[in-house]
Amino acid sequence: MENIIVQLITIVLVFAVLVIVHELGHFLVAKALGIWVYEFSIGFGPVLFKKKTKETQYSIRAFPFGGFVSVAGMDGAADAERGDVPPERLYTNKPAWGKVATIAAGPLMNIVFAMVISVLIIGMSGRQVPVVGQSVPGSPAERAGIQSGDEIWAVDNMNLYNQGQFLQLIASSQGQSLQLKVKRDDTFLTFEVSPEFNEELGRSIIGVDGLTYKQIPLNALNLLVSGWDNTKIMIVTLFRGLKAMITGKVEADVAGPIGMVQIIGETASYMEVNFLLGLLNVMYLAVFLSVNFAIVNLLPVPILDGGWILLIIIELIRRKPLTERQKAIAQMTGLVFIAGLFLFATYSDFSRLGWLSFLER
Repeated sequence: MENIIVQLITIVLVFAVLVIVHELGHFLVAKALGIWVYEFSIGFGPVLFKKKTKETQYSIRAFPFGGFVSVAGMDGAADAERGDVPPERLYTNKPAWGKVATIAAGPLMNIVFAMVISVLIIGMSGRQVPVVGQSVPGSPAERAGIQSGDEIWAVDNMNLYNQGQFLQLIASSQGQSLQLKVKRDDTFLTFEVSPEFNEELGRSIIGVDGLTYKQIPLNALNLLVSGWDNTKIMIVTLFRGLKAMITGKVEADVAGPIGMVQIIGETASYMEVNFLLGLLNVMYLAVFLSVNFAIVNLLPVPILDGGWILLIIIELIRRKPLTERQKAIAQMTGLVFIAGLFLFATYSDFSRLGWLSFLER
Protein backbone atom coordinates (compact mmCIF):
# COMPACT_ATOMS: atom_id res chain seq x y z
CA MET A 1 0.00 0.00 0.00
CA GLU A 2 2.80 2.40 0.93
CA ASN A 3 4.56 1.58 -2.35
CA ILE A 4 1.44 2.49 -4.35
CA ILE A 5 1.09 5.79 -2.45
CA VAL A 6 4.76 6.65 -3.16
CA GLN A 7 4.26 5.87 -6.85
CA LEU A 8 1.09 7.98 -7.07
CA ILE A 9 2.75 10.93 -5.31
CA THR A 10 5.76 10.63 -7.63
CA ILE A 11 3.56 10.53 -10.74
CA VAL A 12 1.63 13.63 -9.66
CA LEU A 13 4.80 15.52 -8.69
CA VAL A 14 6.66 14.74 -11.94
CA PHE A 15 3.77 15.78 -14.19
CA ALA A 16 2.99 18.85 -12.07
CA VAL A 17 6.58 20.07 -11.89
CA LEU A 18 7.16 19.71 -15.64
CA VAL A 19 4.05 21.74 -16.53
CA ILE A 20 4.60 24.35 -13.80
CA VAL A 21 8.19 24.88 -14.97
CA HIS A 22 6.92 25.27 -18.53
CA GLU A 23 4.25 27.80 -17.57
CA LEU A 24 6.72 29.64 -15.33
CA GLY A 25 8.83 30.30 -18.42
CA HIS A 26 5.87 31.93 -20.21
CA PHE A 27 5.02 33.88 -17.05
CA LEU A 28 8.48 35.30 -16.36
CA VAL A 29 9.09 36.48 -19.92
CA ALA A 30 5.59 37.94 -20.21
CA LYS A 31 6.19 39.91 -17.01
CA ALA A 32 9.62 41.02 -18.20
CA LEU A 33 8.11 42.34 -21.45
CA GLY A 34 5.37 44.22 -19.62
CA ILE A 35 2.53 41.95 -20.73
CA TRP A 36 -0.41 41.95 -18.30
CA VAL A 37 -0.81 38.52 -16.67
CA TYR A 38 -4.26 37.84 -15.21
CA GLU A 39 -3.41 34.64 -13.36
CA PHE A 40 -0.63 32.17 -12.65
CA SER A 41 -2.16 28.93 -11.40
CA ILE A 42 -0.71 25.74 -9.97
CA GLY A 43 -3.22 23.04 -10.85
CA PHE A 44 -6.66 23.13 -12.43
CA GLY A 45 -10.26 23.14 -11.23
CA PRO A 46 -11.72 24.90 -8.16
CA VAL A 47 -9.47 27.43 -6.43
CA LEU A 48 -8.21 26.27 -3.03
CA PHE A 49 -6.01 29.26 -2.29
CA LYS A 50 -5.36 32.55 -4.04
CA LYS A 51 -3.39 35.71 -3.52
CA LYS A 52 -4.20 38.77 -5.61
CA THR A 53 -1.63 41.43 -6.36
CA LYS A 54 -2.26 44.64 -8.25
CA GLU A 55 -2.77 42.84 -11.54
CA THR A 56 -2.02 39.11 -11.15
CA GLN A 57 -3.80 36.42 -9.18
CA TYR A 58 -1.62 33.56 -7.91
CA SER A 59 -3.71 30.42 -7.36
CA ILE A 60 -3.48 26.86 -6.11
CA ARG A 61 -6.27 24.72 -7.53
CA ALA A 62 -7.78 21.37 -6.63
CA PHE A 63 -6.25 19.15 -9.33
CA PRO A 64 -2.42 19.35 -9.17
CA PHE A 65 -1.67 18.07 -12.70
CA GLY A 66 0.22 21.09 -14.00
CA GLY A 67 -0.94 24.67 -14.18
CA PHE A 68 -1.57 27.55 -16.54
CA VAL A 69 -0.89 31.23 -17.21
CA SER A 70 -3.67 33.58 -18.31
CA VAL A 71 -2.19 36.39 -20.42
CA ALA A 72 -3.92 39.56 -21.63
CA GLY A 73 -4.52 39.35 -25.34
CA MET A 74 -4.49 35.53 -25.42
CA ASP A 75 -7.33 34.72 -23.02
CA GLY A 76 -10.50 35.87 -24.77
CA ALA A 77 -12.80 35.19 -21.81
CA ALA A 78 -10.60 37.12 -19.36
CA ASP A 79 -10.10 39.94 -21.88
CA ALA A 80 -13.87 40.34 -22.27
CA GLU A 81 -14.37 40.30 -18.49
CA ARG A 82 -11.62 42.81 -17.67
CA GLY A 83 -11.57 45.24 -20.57
CA ASP A 84 -9.38 47.70 -18.63
CA VAL A 85 -5.91 46.53 -19.71
CA PRO A 86 -3.83 49.27 -21.38
CA PRO A 87 -3.34 48.44 -25.09
CA GLU A 88 0.45 48.44 -24.75
CA ARG A 89 0.17 45.69 -22.11
CA LEU A 90 -1.60 43.25 -24.45
CA TYR A 91 0.30 40.29 -25.90
CA THR A 92 -1.24 40.98 -29.30
CA ASN A 93 0.24 44.48 -29.39
CA LYS A 94 3.80 43.39 -28.67
CA PRO A 95 6.38 43.19 -31.50
CA ALA A 96 6.92 39.83 -33.18
CA TRP A 97 10.16 39.16 -31.29
CA GLY A 98 8.36 39.74 -27.99
CA LYS A 99 5.59 37.31 -28.93
CA VAL A 100 8.10 34.66 -29.99
CA ALA A 101 10.12 35.15 -26.80
CA THR A 102 7.00 34.74 -24.64
CA ILE A 103 5.93 31.57 -26.44
CA ALA A 104 9.39 30.01 -26.69
CA ALA A 105 10.12 30.67 -23.01
CA GLY A 106 8.03 27.68 -21.93
CA PRO A 107 9.98 24.99 -23.81
CA LEU A 108 13.28 26.76 -23.07
CA MET A 109 12.49 26.72 -19.34
CA ASN A 110 11.98 22.95 -19.61
CA ILE A 111 15.46 22.69 -21.14
CA VAL A 112 16.91 24.83 -18.32
CA PHE A 113 15.12 22.62 -15.78
CA ALA A 114 16.61 19.52 -17.44
CA MET A 115 20.09 21.06 -17.20
CA VAL A 116 19.69 21.97 -13.51
CA ILE A 117 18.41 18.51 -12.53
CA SER A 118 21.20 16.93 -14.61
CA VAL A 119 23.76 18.86 -12.55
CA LEU A 120 22.15 17.53 -9.35
CA ILE A 121 22.14 13.95 -10.66
CA ILE A 122 25.77 14.01 -11.76
CA GLY A 123 26.74 15.84 -8.57
CA MET A 124 25.23 12.96 -6.58
CA SER A 125 26.43 10.06 -8.74
CA GLY A 126 29.65 11.49 -10.19
CA ARG A 127 31.04 11.03 -13.70
CA GLN A 128 31.37 7.39 -14.70
CA VAL A 129 33.04 6.82 -18.07
CA PRO A 130 32.59 3.38 -19.70
CA VAL A 131 35.62 1.08 -19.74
CA VAL A 132 35.82 -1.62 -22.43
CA GLY A 133 36.21 -5.20 -21.21
CA GLN A 134 36.97 -6.53 -24.69
CA SER A 135 36.12 -5.92 -28.34
CA VAL A 136 34.15 -8.75 -29.94
CA PRO A 137 36.19 -10.42 -32.71
CA GLY A 138 35.12 -9.14 -36.14
CA SER A 139 33.00 -6.36 -34.63
CA PRO A 140 33.03 -2.68 -35.66
CA ALA A 141 34.86 -1.90 -32.40
CA GLU A 142 37.67 -4.38 -33.15
CA ARG A 143 37.97 -3.17 -36.75
CA ALA A 144 38.24 0.42 -35.49
CA GLY A 145 41.08 -0.54 -33.13
CA ILE A 146 39.32 -0.31 -29.76
CA GLN A 147 41.05 -2.43 -27.13
CA SER A 148 40.42 -3.86 -23.68
CA GLY A 149 40.83 -1.21 -20.99
CA ASP A 150 40.03 1.73 -23.27
CA GLU A 151 38.06 4.46 -21.48
CA ILE A 152 35.35 6.00 -23.68
CA TRP A 153 35.08 9.66 -22.72
CA ALA A 154 32.95 11.09 -25.52
CA VAL A 155 30.87 10.19 -28.58
CA ASP A 156 30.70 12.75 -31.42
CA ASN A 157 32.16 15.40 -29.08
CA MET A 158 29.44 14.71 -26.48
CA ASN A 159 30.98 13.96 -23.10
CA LEU A 160 29.77 10.79 -21.41
CA TYR A 161 28.81 10.56 -17.74
CA ASN A 162 27.48 7.00 -17.56
CA GLN A 163 27.21 3.76 -19.54
CA GLY A 164 23.57 4.40 -20.36
CA GLN A 165 24.45 7.48 -22.42
CA PHE A 166 27.08 5.51 -24.36
CA LEU A 167 24.64 2.71 -25.22
CA GLN A 168 21.92 5.25 -26.00
CA LEU A 169 24.08 7.13 -28.52
CA ILE A 170 25.20 3.88 -30.17
CA ALA A 171 21.64 2.54 -30.39
CA SER A 172 20.24 5.78 -31.84
CA SER A 173 22.97 6.10 -34.50
CA GLN A 174 21.06 3.99 -37.05
CA GLY A 175 24.37 2.78 -38.44
CA GLN A 176 25.84 6.23 -39.00
CA SER A 177 29.58 6.56 -38.35
CA LEU A 178 30.45 7.81 -34.87
CA GLN A 179 33.59 9.44 -33.51
CA LEU A 180 34.76 8.06 -30.17
CA LYS A 181 37.15 9.92 -27.87
CA VAL A 182 39.09 7.24 -26.03
CA LYS A 183 41.68 7.45 -23.26
CA ARG A 184 44.36 4.77 -23.38
CA ASP A 185 47.40 4.82 -21.07
CA ASP A 186 46.93 8.52 -20.25
CA THR A 187 46.70 9.42 -23.95
CA PHE A 188 43.54 10.54 -25.73
CA LEU A 189 42.84 8.90 -29.10
CA THR A 190 40.06 9.31 -31.66
CA PHE A 191 38.37 6.39 -33.43
CA GLU A 192 35.77 6.25 -36.19
CA VAL A 193 33.33 3.39 -35.75
CA SER A 194 30.20 2.41 -37.71
CA PRO A 195 27.62 0.58 -35.54
CA GLU A 196 25.84 -2.45 -36.97
CA PHE A 197 22.26 -3.49 -36.26
CA ASN A 198 21.94 -6.56 -34.06
CA GLU A 199 18.77 -8.54 -34.77
CA GLU A 200 18.79 -10.33 -31.42
CA LEU A 201 19.08 -7.12 -29.37
CA GLY A 202 16.96 -5.07 -31.77
CA ARG A 203 19.38 -2.13 -31.79
CA SER A 204 22.69 -0.93 -33.22
CA ILE A 205 25.88 -2.01 -31.45
CA ILE A 206 29.64 -1.66 -31.95
CA GLY A 207 30.59 -4.95 -30.29
CA VAL A 208 32.13 -4.27 -26.89
CA ASP A 209 31.65 -6.68 -23.99
CA GLY A 210 32.23 -6.54 -20.26
CA LEU A 211 31.68 -2.81 -19.89
CA THR A 212 32.59 -1.45 -16.48
CA TYR A 213 33.08 2.17 -15.46
CA LYS A 214 35.71 4.46 -14.01
CA GLN A 215 34.84 7.29 -11.63
CA ILE A 216 36.24 10.60 -12.93
CA PRO A 217 36.71 13.55 -10.52
CA LEU A 218 34.68 16.67 -11.33
CA ASN A 219 35.46 20.25 -10.37
CA ALA A 220 32.78 22.95 -10.08
CA LEU A 221 33.12 24.05 -13.73
CA ASN A 222 32.99 20.47 -15.02
CA LEU A 223 29.85 19.89 -12.96
CA LEU A 224 28.09 22.95 -14.38
CA VAL A 225 28.99 21.96 -17.95
CA SER A 226 27.71 18.43 -17.29
CA GLY A 227 24.15 19.76 -17.10
CA TRP A 228 24.25 20.86 -20.73
CA ASP A 229 26.21 17.76 -21.82
CA ASN A 230 23.58 15.41 -20.40
CA THR A 231 20.68 17.44 -21.80
CA LYS A 232 22.32 17.67 -25.24
CA ILE A 233 22.67 13.88 -25.44
CA MET A 234 18.95 13.51 -24.73
CA ILE A 235 18.06 16.11 -27.38
CA VAL A 236 20.29 14.44 -29.98
CA THR A 237 18.95 10.93 -29.32
CA LEU A 238 15.36 12.22 -29.35
CA PHE A 239 15.79 13.85 -32.77
CA ARG A 240 17.53 10.74 -34.08
CA GLY A 241 14.61 8.65 -32.88
CA LEU A 242 12.06 10.98 -34.47
CA LYS A 243 13.99 10.95 -37.75
CA ALA A 244 14.15 7.15 -37.72
CA MET A 245 10.38 6.88 -37.17
CA ILE A 246 9.56 9.48 -39.85
CA THR A 247 11.82 7.79 -42.42
CA GLY A 248 10.43 4.36 -41.52
CA LYS A 249 13.77 2.92 -40.32
CA VAL A 250 12.11 1.90 -37.06
CA GLU A 251 8.52 1.18 -36.16
CA ALA A 252 6.68 4.19 -34.73
CA ASP A 253 6.39 3.71 -30.98
CA VAL A 254 5.07 6.59 -28.90
CA ALA A 255 4.28 6.42 -25.20
CA GLY A 256 0.97 8.04 -24.25
CA PRO A 257 -0.31 9.15 -20.85
CA ILE A 258 -0.89 5.59 -19.65
CA GLY A 259 2.59 4.54 -20.75
CA MET A 260 4.22 7.53 -19.06
CA VAL A 261 2.31 6.90 -15.83
CA GLN A 262 3.45 3.27 -15.93
CA ILE A 263 7.09 4.23 -16.55
CA ILE A 264 7.12 6.81 -13.74
CA GLY A 265 5.40 4.40 -11.37
CA GLU A 266 7.83 1.56 -12.13
CA THR A 267 10.80 3.91 -11.75
CA ALA A 268 9.48 5.23 -8.42
CA SER A 269 9.05 1.67 -7.13
CA TYR A 270 12.86 1.30 -7.01
CA MET A 271 12.90 3.76 -4.11
CA GLU A 272 11.42 1.05 -1.89
CA VAL A 273 14.48 -1.15 -2.52
CA ASN A 274 17.17 1.55 -2.65
CA PHE A 275 15.85 5.05 -1.99
CA LEU A 276 18.86 6.96 -3.32
CA LEU A 277 19.14 4.90 -6.51
CA GLY A 278 15.38 5.11 -7.02
CA LEU A 279 15.44 8.87 -6.49
CA LEU A 280 18.26 9.26 -9.03
CA ASN A 281 16.27 7.19 -11.54
CA VAL A 282 13.17 9.35 -11.01
CA MET A 283 15.24 12.52 -11.42
CA TYR A 284 16.82 11.15 -14.61
CA LEU A 285 13.36 10.26 -15.94
CA ALA A 286 12.15 13.79 -15.09
CA VAL A 287 15.04 15.20 -17.17
CA PHE A 288 14.13 12.89 -20.06
CA LEU A 289 10.43 13.85 -19.93
CA SER A 290 11.25 17.56 -19.60
CA VAL A 291 13.40 17.45 -22.75
CA ASN A 292 10.68 15.52 -24.59
CA PHE A 293 8.04 18.00 -23.39
CA ALA A 294 10.15 20.91 -24.67
CA ILE A 295 10.85 19.40 -28.10
CA VAL A 296 7.28 18.22 -28.68
CA ASN A 297 5.96 21.66 -27.73
CA LEU A 298 8.26 23.26 -30.31
CA LEU A 299 6.83 21.18 -33.16
CA PRO A 300 5.26 23.54 -35.76
CA VAL A 301 1.74 22.34 -35.02
CA PRO A 302 -0.95 24.94 -34.21
CA ILE A 303 -2.12 24.80 -30.53
CA LEU A 304 1.47 23.83 -29.56
CA ASP A 305 4.04 26.54 -28.79
CA GLY A 306 5.85 25.82 -32.04
CA GLY A 307 2.58 26.29 -33.91
CA TRP A 308 2.05 29.74 -32.39
CA ILE A 309 5.59 30.69 -33.40
CA LEU A 310 4.90 29.42 -36.93
CA LEU A 311 1.80 31.64 -37.17
CA ILE A 312 3.83 34.65 -36.02
CA ILE A 313 6.42 33.94 -38.74
CA ILE A 314 3.68 33.58 -41.37
CA GLU A 315 2.27 36.97 -40.34
CA LEU A 316 5.73 38.53 -40.67
CA ILE A 317 6.15 37.07 -44.17
CA ARG A 318 2.72 38.20 -45.40
CA ARG A 319 3.12 41.54 -43.52
CA LYS A 320 -0.38 41.45 -42.09
CA PRO A 321 -2.10 39.51 -39.33
CA LEU A 322 -4.02 36.33 -39.98
CA THR A 323 -7.78 36.62 -39.79
CA GLU A 324 -9.62 35.00 -36.90
CA ARG A 325 -11.03 32.45 -39.35
CA GLN A 326 -7.55 31.53 -40.60
CA LYS A 327 -6.31 31.14 -37.03
CA ALA A 328 -9.33 29.01 -36.15
CA ILE A 329 -8.71 26.71 -39.14
CA ALA A 330 -5.03 26.37 -38.21
CA GLN A 331 -5.87 25.57 -34.59
CA MET A 332 -8.53 23.04 -35.60
CA THR A 333 -6.02 21.34 -37.90
CA GLY A 334 -3.50 21.22 -35.07
CA LEU A 335 -6.13 19.88 -32.68
CA VAL A 336 -7.02 17.06 -35.08
CA PHE A 337 -3.32 16.18 -35.45
CA ILE A 338 -2.74 16.15 -31.68
CA ALA A 339 -5.93 14.14 -31.11
CA GLY A 340 -4.76 11.59 -33.69
CA LEU A 341 -1.33 11.40 -32.06
CA PHE A 342 -2.95 10.98 -28.63
CA LEU A 343 -5.14 8.12 -29.89
CA PHE A 344 -2.16 6.43 -31.55
CA ALA A 345 -0.07 6.79 -28.37
CA THR A 346 -2.92 5.41 -26.27
CA TYR A 347 -3.30 2.47 -28.67
CA SER A 348 0.46 1.85 -28.36
CA ASP A 349 0.12 1.90 -24.56
CA PHE A 350 -2.74 -0.61 -24.64
CA SER A 351 -0.80 -2.88 -27.02
CA ARG A 352 2.35 -2.70 -24.90
CA LEU A 353 0.37 -3.63 -21.78
CA GLY A 354 -1.41 -6.49 -23.57
CA TRP A 355 -4.83 -4.95 -23.11
CA LEU A 356 -5.70 -5.50 -26.78
CA SER A 357 -4.75 -9.19 -26.85
CA PHE A 358 -8.43 -10.14 -27.28
CA LEU A 359 -8.28 -8.64 -30.80
CA GLU A 360 -5.76 -11.29 -31.81
CA ARG A 361 -8.07 -14.19 -30.96
